[in-house]
Amino acid sequence: MNLLLAVALGSLLFSTPAFAQDNPGNGGWTLTEAIEYAQKNNLQVKQTRVGRDLNAIDLKQAKLDRLPSLNGSAQSTFSSGTTVDPTVQEVRTNEYTSLGVSANASVPLFMGLQQTNLIKQRGYDLQASDFDVQAIQNDISLQIITSYLNVLFAEELIKTAELQRSTTQKQLDRTRLLYKAGSVAEVAVLDLESQLSTDELDIINAQNQRDISRLSLIQLLNLEGDQARDFAIVVPEVPEPDQLPVLVEPTIVYDAAIQTQPGVKAADFRVMSADKGLAVARGAYYPRLSLSAGINTFYNSQQRLFDPTGEFSKNSLITNPIGPNGEPELFTYYTPKLLETDYPFIDQLQNTIGKQVSLNLTVPIFNGFLARNNVQRAKLGQLNAKINADIERNQLRQTIEQAYVDALAAQRKYAAAKVQVTALEKSYKNAELRLNSGVINTVDFFVITNNYRTAQSNLIQAKYEYTFKLKVLDFYQGKEITL
Repeated sequence: MNLLLAVALGSLLFSTPAFAQDNPGNGGWTLTEAIEYAQKNNLQVKQTRVGRDLNAIDLKQAKLDRLPSLNGSAQSTFSSGTTVDPTVQEVRTNEYTSLGVSANASVPLFMGLQQTNLIKQRGYDLQASDFDVQAIQNDISLQIITSYLNVLFAEELIKTAELQRSTTQKQLDRTRLLYKAGSVAEVAVLDLESQLSTDELDIINAQNQRDISRLSLIQLLNLEGDQARDFAIVVPEVPEPDQLPVLVEPTIVYDAAIQTQPGVKAADFRVMSADKGLAVARGAYYPRLSLSAGINTFYNSQQRLFDPTGEFSKNSLITNPIGPNGEPELFTYYTPKLLETDYPFIDQLQNTIGKQVSLNLTVPIFNGFLARNNVQRAKLGQLNAKINADIERNQLRQTIEQAYVDALAAQRKYAAAKVQVTALEKSYKNAELRLNSGVINTVDFFVITNNYRTAQSNLIQAKYEYTFKLKVLDFYQGKEITL
């Protein structure tokens, strides 16, 4: 639910110039460049776009299904022996070649409004998938921001650790001179050398943390080769946050956020899609009416032309082998005489054309309760879609409530950390002067130093966390994210 904040927050969280480009990163990647690049090139985003394109094809096909369908067919046959000629349905005993060609068209007239409802359902599915793309882009953007912030946080820790190492090195150099002069014991030198090693380790740990976050950022961007090897980010100056912000109540933030979140919108469109899915299933209860038409023609190599003189041939057919007189009974019929000349191919196709038009009505009576069960499934799908929409809203509300509580906690943490750093800084400077004067030993000094260093680290962490939480709430309220 806190995914959409990534785009607005990511682009404005740090005030750095950014230019959209296909291959950014010259001189370092800004946060905006990283987000825009990931939204185009991340594999999860690409996969979600493919799903969106599939839904677009489904909608297009649902609309095209209302158009008439036209199909053509042809059958060529070579036969010998006693067979039934499929073109004229006559028994033949000699070799022949036949060809049948036909074309058929049909158009649905009434399908229980299934086609109309299906088009609306596919349209809702497409709109939901559009918001799915936005949601995954926001998800990736949020991950980009998290890794980017971790890199910046580690960079500040590195600077702090390097500064501390420099201070310790100066103290060690001064103490070595004092030791040579006999002013301090050797243990003071050894303690500072140990502290210097600890400072080196702190730098390495901070560098490792930065490298891990950097690698996570590279993987989110799907960078390879030179781009991955030379990857670097722009390190901006993050201003100190306001210690006394006005935090809006979570209910007010929720009312504003519910109008913009892509996850909520996608869930709502899926509810509407499920409603139309139920209407499609109920359409199977209604009769179906369609109009069809066809045309066909045929050719047979044994087909002959009729005798143009009009003469008929006498033919007999035995109807009873043994009649009343003991002789076969015959049925006599006459057929027009056929010429021995071939019946030309083109002429046969032209003269044997047949046409037909039919109106088809199908009334569902009993189909194994298929329509009924499909309706029941659609009702359950509708219920599930409504539950998912409620879950989405509930998660959004919980996320905003959590963000509000986190912002309050971050506010207290930052304020306390700042006071602590101020106090410990004075204590550290005083301890440094006392150490140089030989008033305190190195053990007591290191205790004060470590406390001061921990407070500095806590303040840096609180600054990033506090800034981020405040921007989260600002985003949910629809405010412009500025610093």
